[in-house]
Amino acid sequence: MGEPLKTIIVEDQRLGIDLLRSCLDDRFAVCAAVQSIAAAWAAFEEHDPDFAILDIELPDGSGLDLAQRMLDGKRHIKLLGVSAKTDPYTLYRIFMMGFSGFVDKNCGSVDELHTAIDQVAQGNFHYASIVQDVMREQYANPEAFSKILTEREQELMVHLGVGSSNEAIAARLGLRPVSVQGHRHRIMRKLGLSTTIDLIRYAMRTGFVNAFDLKADFTENENGGAHRRKAPPQ
Repeated sequence: MGEPLKTIIVEDQRLGIDLLRSCLDDRFAVCAAVQSIAAAWAAFEEHDPDFAILDIELPDGSGLDLAQRMLDGKRHIKLLGVSAKTDPYTLYRIFMMGFSGFVDKNCGSVDELHTAIDQVAQGNFHYASIVQDVMREQYANPEAFSKILTEREQELMVHLGVGSSNEAIAARLGLRPVSVQGHRHRIMRKLGLSTTIDLIRYAMRTGFVNAFDLKADFTENENGGAHRRKAPPQ
C-alpha cells in the first residue's frame, strides 16, 4: 500500500466530524478537521491535501465555492461531498465540478458513507442516487436550466434570485447596471417568467437560492448592501 491520502474534513458539526473520522481507515491520514471555510482554506494551504470531505452548507459561505478554489489550486484533489443540501442546482454543480462522490445526509446510511470513501480511495466514483436522478433530468429535459441558461446566467441567478437590484448586483460583480438589466431580461425571457416574484420562486425551486439567502440579502441591504455571501479568504 502506498502513502496514506492526506485528508481534511470540513463539516460544521462536531458530531459529523467524529462520524466522518470513524469511517476512515489507515489509507487516510487526517491532517485537519475544521468547521468553516476560513479554517478549511488555511488547512488546505498548510497541508496540501490529497482528499477533502466537504459539507456544502457552512457558516461562512458555500462549500462549493471552497471546492472550486481547491480545484483551482490543486486540480487532482479528490472531493467527497456529504450534505443535506440536495437541490438540482447544487447537485448539478457537484457533478460538473468533478467531485469524486456525494452522500446525501437526508437518506444516506453509514454503510453508504463507508462505500463512498472506499470507492474514492480506489480512484473510483460514488454518487448518491439523487445525483444520478438530477443529471438524468438535466440531460433529458429540454427546458432544464443547464440547457437554457449559460454558465454566466446561472451565476447571475444566484443574485437575481434573491430580488437584488441591478445596481446592487453590478456593484458585487463589477458590472454595469445596464449589463445586469440586459442579463435579467434575457434570463426571464428564456425561462418564460414575467415578474421578479416568479424569478425568485424559480430560483428557490431549483436551488439557486434558499430561504436563508433571501433573509440574509434583505438584512444586509438594510445595513448598507454588504455582500450576501462571503468568499473564501484571499
